[in-house]
Amino acid sequence: MNLKDKYAIVGVGYTPQGRVPGRTTLSFHLEACAHAIEDAGLKREDIDGLSVYRHFVPPTGEGDVTPYVVAQHLGLSPTYLTQDAN
Repeated sequence: MNLKDKYAIVGVGYTPQGRVPGRTTLSFHLEACAHAIEDAGLKREDIDGLSVYRHFVPPTGEGDVTPYVVAQHLGLSPTYLTQDAN
């Protein structure tokens, strides 16, 4: 793949780690994405791709967190979605 003349603007978003009462897996993803968008100086409509950290089995009572679900909850319509497997 040739990446010449291609661009990526990357932001970083962190969240608390571990068992945090009242928080869901999805809420951590959404918070980290919101911080990363802010860190990169972007607006949601500027985003055309989304890469989400690797998949984990959801805790009991929670739904699966996929890149599509994260994008949907953020109000994004990216043309590229991926999930990093490390």
